[in-house]
Amino acid sequence: MHRPGDGASEEEVDLYLRKLCSDVTLYSPQEGFFNHYMEQIDAQVSQDFLEKFSKLKSNEERIIKTWGVKPIHTLKVQSFYKQKSQEVSENRRAEGNKAFQEKKNEQALLLYSQAVMRAPHDSGNSLALALANRSAVLYHIKKFSLCLSDIELAMQAGYPPNLIYKVLDRRGQCHLVLGQYTSALDAFTAAARALSNSGLDNNKMESWKKDLNMKIHSCQGKTDADDPAADVTSSIDLFMGANPVLPNASSTITLNSSREQGRYLVAARHIPAGQVLLAERPYSAVLMANKCGTHCTHCYHRLVAPVPCRWCSGVAFCSPRCRDLASATYHRWECKFLDLLLGSGVSLNCYLALRVITQHGLAFFKKLGQRLQQPSTLPSGTSPHRPDDYLSFYHLVALEEERSPSDFFQRSLLATFLLKVLQRAHFFGKWDDEGSPDKAMTDDEVLVGGLLLRHLQLIQFNAHELSGMAFASGQRNFKKTKSVFLGIAVYPTVAFCNHSCFPAVTRYFEGDKMVIVSIRPLEPGEVVAENYGPIFTHHPSQERHRKLLSRYWFKCNCVACQEDWPVYAKMSNKRILRCQTCKSPLPPRAQTQSHVYCKDCGSSTDAVQASKALDKAEKLYVTACRFMDEGKREDAISAFNRYVDIVSSVVVPPFRELHLSMQSLRLLVASRGTIHTPAISAFSSTKQ
Repeated sequence: MHRPGDGASEEEVDLYLRKLCSDVTLYSPQEGFFNHYMEQIDAQVSQDFLEKFSKLKSNEERIIKTWGVKPIHTLKVQSFYKQKSQEVSENRRAEGNKAFQEKKNEQALLLYSQAVMRAPHDSGNSLALALANRSAVLYHIKKFSLCLSDIELAMQAGYPPNLIYKVLDRRGQCHLVLGQYTSALDAFTAAARALSNSGLDNNKMESWKKDLNMKIHSCQGKTDADDPAADVTSSIDLFMGANPVLPNASSTITLNSSREQGRYLVAARHIPAGQVLLAERPYSAVLMANKCGTHCTHCYHRLVAPVPCRWCSGVAFCSPRCRDLASATYHRWECKFLDLLLGSGVSLNCYLALRVITQHGLAFFKKLGQRLQQPSTLPSGTSPHRPDDYLSFYHLVALEEERSPSDFFQRSLLATFLLKVLQRAHFFGKWDDEGSPDKAMTDDEVLVGGLLLRHLQLIQFNAHELSGMAFASGQRNFKKTKSVFLGIAVYPTVAFCNHSCFPAVTRYFEGDKMVIVSIRPLEPGEVVAENYGPIFTHHPSQERHRKLLSRYWFKCNCVACQEDWPVYAKMSNKRILRCQTCKSPLPPRAQTQSHVYCKDCGSSTDAVQASKALDKAEKLYVTACRFMDEGKREDAISAFNRYVDIVSSVVVPPFRELHLSMQSLRLLVASRGTIHTPAISAFSSTKQ
């Protein structure tokens, strides 16, 4: 579709922008080979083919039809990933040794981490040496738990027997600092025994024996300190308890459904500002490629001492546990194709479509059988929502009925590319590289291809940004913060939140868990709406409508759009009181009257008392701003919540000070979650 000219109609512009946004959810128009591949295939597909394609009713039929297009099999799909290199690992370790000797601990940690990432796991001792050397840095910077982990990994990797007394001694010292005297005693005793294999001369041997005996003696008869980590639990208390129908949501909200709005969340009772309404881990998530050297591929926490994949050097983990969980599921299939996917230019949506398949495996999907054909039903007391069930993901809105044949074909092409990756990864069984790439698809391949196509549709509208927060100035200045985009994820319950340009909630993240918090009061029946990007305070209505229509395919009808509320720059701070019965606006000059009658419902409101309440609220606003400036987050949140509750009850929006308070709450609440500090990638910046 060509860019519309100056004389183009609104409809033509909207269609063009819609296609542009839809394409971006599949692949980059500038980077990678998939864009050019798509253009080549489009040029060889006739209009007659597209007409026949448009008549297909199922995703499986579309995949079979696309597979029959001979030119698609000219694309060579093969493993392409960042491999291990003993030479690079040893070079980085040598550079790390030099930095450590010069007491440049941060630089040494980075270089040792790069040595760990590139070290082969199946030959030589470069991995064990890199891990042991890194443990020394971790000990010096007082990261004792990470130091202990590296020591254990180094020993598992075959650390040389003649040197093992050193790491055992370091293990004992870590336990000693942590007050774990029993473990320290075991480590020092083991180190003393290991001296027999050290090859030290007599003088050094005696010196080491004396030192270890003193440490052993210092541990004896002491009681272990309590483990502080054992008492640390991360629990989010949902407002008024969990919902029996929606287990990741508060009992104060419920799920409704209509033809116009689909499934959407509403308040079941009055909800004040500042309440936790949802807390959910994703059904599936993927990390951005440029964050793979700074954040854990599995849990998305920032890396300090990355643990490598056993086979590739393209991802990193925060712990052996995360590595093992990933390697046992999705990473075993994706590992050797990561650079191929990166080089293709396909979007994060495509990675996520693939991830949902790889995190389960073929047997899981084959067992689903007829369950995939069952229609979606609204959760109820007898059949509650199961956010960890694949069908809860599968039945999210995909807008199939609004898609063009061209859109379906593009997504089918992408699905067949991902399917070819799975074939070469032996997902369906052993793949013969010498065989014909266009051989007939098996039933299993048709099943998974159809699911990939379904994923590519529903993720377009249901994926959420996975992020954290960083202080722009490096200090706790809440007015200068920025969001740190880590990846995308699908949250099955949060996906029920519809959009409003005047949102009722905001969010923060604890790792990959999203927590949704109210930032204004909600009344029974009111929609629990989040914001999909364009917000009325920053974007005029025409701009918001165009963005939402092109990206999400709907026209917003929220109150800010219906009444065409102004942006901040044009918003007055004039107070219009509202009727305390029906919430309609009262006459502008009624603020000095004790009895003002509403023209809509006829009831009386004491405008004088309402004005006094506002005057008191003004003091709360000033106090909240002061707390925010002083870095007192929770005090500021509490004061802003009380201000918003009071003002929302007596003033009709838009009201500048009210919306500034809600914006402050967004920033403050975001800082409750994962805080990101500048991170240096564990991946080497060289091309080695």
